[in-house]
Amino acid sequence: MKTGRLLKFQRPGGEVQAYIYREGGQYHAAMYLYCPERKPDGELLPTIIGPTEGKVEEAVRAWVEKNYPRG
Repeated sequence: MKTGRLLKFQRPGGEVQAYIYREGGQYHAAMYLYCPERKPDGELLPTIIGPTEGKVEEAVRAWVEKNYPRG
């Protein structure tokens, strides 16, 4: 079982969630879009990989802001 941190972003298109965890010496962020009206099980978004947790979180926040801007 992996342990990590879950980030949640409420957006007009649904809730974007990013689970940040460490694996194989790098940090990964598995991202999903949850919008019960369209896909109740969620939609897989790109995974972001980087050398540090801080860099991955920064990249996640930039990606979410670009692809799912606040209303």
